[in-house]
Amino acid sequence: MKILVLYTTIDGNTEAVAEKIAEKVGADSSKIVRVSKIRGYGLINKIRARFEVMFNRRPGIFPFKWDPRDYDLIFIGTPVWYNSYNPVFNTLFEVIKIYDRKIALFSTGETESQKALDKFSKKLQDSVILGRYHCVEPIWEDEDLETERILNEAADWAQGIADEANRMIEQEEFERRKTIYKF
Repeated sequence: MKILVLYTTIDGNTEAVAEKIAEKVGADSSKIVRVSKIRGYGLINKIRARFEVMFNRRPGIFPFKWDPRDYDLIFIGTPVWYNSYNPVFNTLFEVIKIYDRKIALFSTGETESQKALDKFSKKLQDSVILGRYHCVEPIWEDEDLETERILNEAADWAQGIADEANRMIEQEEFERRKTIYKF
């Protein structure tokens, strides 16, 4: 089974989770990078980011190494932007249709809110969503042990999803062969 971790990050939290997941499940990983970055945390940039979410903007993104359609399972990670997913995914999903893959969604944010994952799930409703996971900003923790605990918890969740996806793929293959060979 081929696995991809596809993510974007603002301050490194989502990247830390994505790298831990990729390491745990033996996946390829790819970071989605904006062409024009929103720099800093000033009022103007916050307003600009808010408008991107409100109006479903599609910011330009650089090409990345892997094609998600070549994978059986895709973990997709986003930082929470105003109770939504990062707008770079609007661009990605317009260019690449991911509709028949097994998907697992994860997000990082300042609070325990699941609203971003709810919106993300609606965006990918044609895919098989095996799970959703949200964690509060792991690298902002004061204690290294707490950061490691949060990252390990995310990796364990991902391993469970990968195991489930593998079972599903084996079952689908069995059903396909059953129709061919008429057991």
